[in-house]
Amino acid sequence: MPNNYRIYRLDRANHVLEAEWVSAETDEEAIAAARALKGSGLREVWMGDRLVAAVRVNTTDEPSSAFWL
Repeated sequence: MPNNYRIYRLDRANHVLEAEWVSAETDEEAIAAARALKGSGLREVWMGDRLVAAVRVNTTDEPSSAFWL
């Protein structure tokens, strides 16, 4: 039976940019779903009040910080 997880995408100041609910059979599946979300940065995976994992993702699907200089 799938479990409900929340995935939070955080900014550099650890403020929530996005939140998404996912259903997954295992913690590992939920972590994989967090890694698959677009955008770089830190994601936290939660199941209820339990922090499952904090995952840093670096992708090339958004401009680098040098783009904004």
